[in-house]
This record gives sequence, C-alpha cells and structure tokens, in this order.
Amino acid sequence: MSPSSIFPPEIYDKIIDEVAPSKDVLSACSLVQRSWVPRSRTHMFHNVDFKVHTSPELDKRSSTKYTAAFQQHVASNSTVASYAHHLVLTLSNGENSASEIPQTSQLLNLRSLTLKCSHSIIYSVNDATLTRLLSFIRRNKKLQTISLQSVVIDPSAFDVFVACIAIRAPGLRSLHLHAIWAHDWVTDAWNRRRAVQGEFSYKSLSLERLCVSNCEEGVIPAFLRAYDLQRLERLALMALDWDSCVKMIATTMNVESLTHITLDLSSCKKFDNSLLHEEALFCRLSTIPTLQLILKQANDSPTVLQKLYCSALHPQPLLGHLHLQFQRLPYSGDTMVDKALWELCSLIPSLRVSVGFDQQESSQIARASTVCSRLKVSSLFPSMNRRGNFQLRPLDEWWSSNFAV
Repeated sequence: MSPSSIFPPEIYDKIIDEVAPSKDVLSACSLVQRSWVPRSRTHMFHNVDFKVHTSPELDKRSSTKYTAAFQQHVASNSTVASYAHHLVLTLSNGENSASEIPQTSQLLNLRSLTLKCSHSIIYSVNDATLTRLLSFIRRNKKLQTISLQSVVIDPSAFDVFVACIAIRAPGLRSLHLHAIWAHDWVTDAWNRRRAVQGEFSYKSLSLERLCVSNCEEGVIPAFLRAYDLQRLERLALMALDWDSCVKMIATTMNVESLTHITLDLSSCKKFDNSLLHEEALFCRLSTIPTLQLILKQANDSPTVLQKLYCSALHPQPLLGHLHLQFQRLPYSGDTMVDKALWELCSLIPSLRVSVGFDQQESSQIARASTVCSRLKVSSLFPSMNRRGNFQLRPLDEWWSSNFAV
C-alpha cells in the first residue's frame, strides 16, 4: 500500500512541518514518497542565501567571469533559486558593476536584498548601475528588507532610488542606509537638494524598521519625501550630525507605534543652539518605551541624563528601558553616571537600566586607571545595584541581525 494512502495528505504535511529543522529527515521524507517532495523542499530551501562577492582587486576580466558564473548557476538551479529568500551582492567599483546585478527571472521569492557597493559611484539618474538596480527591485515586489551600503551617489539619483523602493517594493518593512555620501564634486548638488521642499505625490506607509548610519545630510530629507513614518516601530540613527538627528526624530512626534530608538550621540560635538529644538527632542525620547543612547565616554552621560530628567518632568514619561552604551571603558573615578541614573530612576521608579561598553584599544586597556573586568565595572554603580533592575549587557544591535545573512 502506498504510504500516502494510509492517512490524508494534511497529516503528512503536518509531520513534515514538525521535522523541518532536520535536513536529513526532510531528505528521507522526499525519498519515501514523491508527493512529499514539494513540502519537504519548501522547508529544505526556505532560507537559501546567495552571496555574490566580486573583489575590487579583481581585474575587469576576472570580475566579469565570476559574475557570469553566478548568473549561470542561478539559471541552471532555478528550483533552488526560487526558494532563495536572501541575496547579498558585493559590487566592485568598476565600469562593469551594472552587469554584476543578476537577472530576476529565477529569483522570484526574495525577501531580503543587501547591496555592498564598495564605494561605487553613481553619477546620475541615467547611470547603468542604478538602472539595473531599479529594474531588479521592480521585479522583486516581495522584498521586505533592503540594505544599501557604501555608495557615492548623485542627489537626483538617490531621490529616484528612494522613490522606486517606496512605490515598487510595497511590502518593504526594513531599510538600512549606511555610508551614503558624496565626493567634493557633488557637494554643491547635495546643498542645492537640501533646499528643495517639494514632496512626492506618493508616500509609502509600509516601513517598520529604519537604520540610517554615517550618511550625508541630504539623505534624510530625500528619504522623508518618499516615506511616511506612521507605522515605524524601530529607529536607529548612527554617526549622524546633530541637526540630522533632530530632523528625523521631529518627524516621529505623532508616531504612536514607535517603541524603540537607538541614538548615537558620540559624534555630536555640540547640541543645537536652539533650546526649543533640544527640549523637544529629549521630550520625545522620554516617551519611547525602549531608548538606547550611545556616548563616547562615561563622563558624557550626566549632561545627557540631566536633559532627559528635565524632559521627563513635563509629560507622563513612558520610558521603560534605558540602555547606555559607552565607546570607552570607564575609569575608577567615574561615579557620576551612577548618581545621574539614580536621580532619573527616582523620577521614573519602574525604569529598567542597562549599561554596556565597546571593545577597547589595547593602549587604553593598558592604563592602570581603566576598569576592565565586569565585576569592577559593576562596582561603579553601587546605588543602581542596590535598587535592582540594573544590568551590564551589550547594545541591542537589531539592525545588524535584521540585515545579516
């Protein structure tokens, strides 16, 4: 008797779903009965990752040959390619970079696209690389995650890129823009673009997670012309100037869905001269359930915490978890952080606090006054330790895991 005739097909489907984590069992199921193959294959290849890496050091002929081999591989493995959910492309900085973006005929179910552009230059709206990229995005309407990294781009071309993903990727949930900048020759174009106040006739409402890191000032205004943030849940602003941070957070004042903000203040040499802007920003931060602040060193935190304290006095603060991430290890005399945190917690008794430190250079660790061990770091927070709801933990880099493949 055929195995498939003993029980209804739904029973076998549920059994296959249960054994999905084991590829060996899935392979065995595929051998037992041909009708089980589609269900097993769905689990077997549901997370196939394609990584196309063409090193900038390769000459043009080698790079083209490598890319052609990938294109041929995808074409000859159309079944597996149709199950691929993630695609990572590392484009070379050369004339043939456009040809390194694959055709989409077999990649039908991509959910995530990561573009590492190796500082590729997109000169204009008509650039061949941009044209090929936009064509790729238009044909992959199931994309939920896009990460664009390390590209030098003309402002008009970036506007077109943002408008394209807003319109052609209606299911986009997560966007990461990293190291999008311009050489001196295009700086004036960025300045002119910043002055443009025009809006797109269409604004996407799909975005839930956004990370902008180490980008030109003109990137955020261009993004805001194409996207409405009313459904945004997580926001990370890394290595940006103070004005860019203020501009972005100001657009979220009425976004009730926003529950998680990561704000990097380590590169801000000074805050805005306008006390009104500064007060509005910290008032907004006090209403976010989870707030992560990145600072250069421990003695920078009392000033920031005092501003957060003053802001929490006005509205009913919703801040539930505050994480402070320091780029430098503390010294034995850094006790002001503990005092400032204690004062903030006296205002918000339910507040949970965590602290983390980045890995340090050996020269700094070698200093006798530097506190290195976890136990010694914890001893710098006696008041917070007595209070409870305090822990040492790393920064929640959700943008890394979200876009990692």
